Amino acid sequence: MLFVLVFAHSAKAALQDKGGGLIYDDDLGITWMQYANYADGTMTWDEAVAWADNLVFQGYDDWRLPYTDTLCFGKDCTGSDMGHLYYTEGITSDTMGLFSDVKSSMYWSYMEYDDIHAWRFSFKYGTQGTSKKDLKRYVWAVREGESTPPVVPEPVSSLLFIAGGATLAVKRHIKKKERG
Repeated sequence: MLFVLVFAHSAKAALQDKGGGLIYDDDLGITWMQYANYADGTMTWDEAVAWADNLVFQGYDDWRLPYTDTLCFGKDCTGSDMGHLYYTEGITSDTMGLFSDVKSSMYWSYMEYDDIHAWRFSFKYGTQGTSKKDLKRYVWAVREGESTPPVVPEPVSSLLFIAGGATLAVKRHIKKKERG
């Protein structure tokens, strides 16, 4: 019994590649976009929030910017989505793991600090802080829950199935004619 407890305690939560550009974080219960620069560049905080709110990717339309632990400034802010990714999962601009194009710059958070500032996180230094909302930062979308890409029937398989069925029908028809 002790072995089971020790083994269970040492098991680390993992990031899971769900395919189709979706990475699930089973620690936080959120799905990240695999491509960390899907927005293709930087934008102001207002633009970033609007972009995430209007994003439709892999059939999901409930994307958002990552949450932030608003009580932590600087390094070791593991209570935020991006801080968890950086400090717990080891994702940086140099060690991207399952992700691609993680910029060595700042990414916007969903959380506002005040009317002029919003929270941001640096994947180069692992620092969390605030920036003026009118500055341009990178954007990385997440959504709640485990997400998988939609299953789309493979056209070739469907055609082979139909062709096989048609072939069997023709053979049966020919056999009936030969008999009768």
